[in-house]
Amino acid sequence: MARRPAKQPKAPPTGKSSGGKAAPKSAARSIIARVLAPKKLPDSVELLDGRIVPLRVVVNPRAKRIGLRLDAARREAVAVAPTQRLAPKAAAFAIDRAGWIAMQLNKLPRTVHIEPGAIIPLRGSAHHLVLVRGRVAPHIIPAHAGEPARIVAGAPDAESFATRVRRFLVAEAKADLHDRVGAHARTLAVAWKTLTVKDTVSRWGSCTENGALSFSWRVVLAPPHILDYLAAHEVAHLRELNHSKRYWAQVKRCFPEYETAETWLRRHGAALHAIAPRH
Repeated sequence: MARRPAKQPKAPPTGKSSGGKAAPKSAARSIIARVLAPKKLPDSVELLDGRIVPLRVVVNPRAKRIGLRLDAARREAVAVAPTQRLAPKAAAFAIDRAGWIAMQLNKLPRTVHIEPGAIIPLRGSAHHLVLVRGRVAPHIIPAHAGEPARIVAGAPDAESFATRVRRFLVAEAKADLHDRVGAHARTLAVAWKTLTVKDTVSRWGSCTENGALSFSWRVVLAPPHILDYLAAHEVAHLRELNHSKRYWAQVKRCFPEYETAETWLRRHGAALHAIAPRH
């Protein structure tokens, strides 16, 4: 009767070993990598009514604990974690408080899209948006004889109408800002390099060290004195690139009632950001 051949001893694993039980280095590295790899965080919160709200998790070392706030301009929930390790807990904290997020969203002004029939403010006054057929450049018809003020533009469809009206508003904002920036620059004897108008939601304006000024196009929706203040605010940074007492003294030289303007923006800024929201 033939016997089975004796089992040959297994070859020892390559590399260093400890009693032949240690995993190869490559396998160990793979395990460590899986353990240390950051988990994908949720990027949205579903509310009870079915709405999906974007969720952004930020790590702020200055935060003492996990927190949650609502970014009104972007209409998104922001979970704050003191460390990267606590980021998943911050995301879970936000999801757990979907009811609070819904409550805060309901307090925000309703969004207004640029479309025929909509009413938006321009320089603080309500204007009706009117679509007409044909090659009609966007223009303003002032209120007259009981008729409301209108922004009229020719376009083949609603999408083209929105694009043309938006470009018109950007151009109007740039013209107004050029005027007021120039006036404040002369007051402070400073020079600016460029002025751009963008679709920003995180801030009304900015100023760089080399004199580049940038503003949100929505400033033209506010009353003229608010646009004037925002122009003064950024021009003053050409003197002081900070928010020190010296800086606010420069703002006051250009716009003495700056505190009143700041109060107006805190009360009504969210309503302006709700017009033509970014997608």
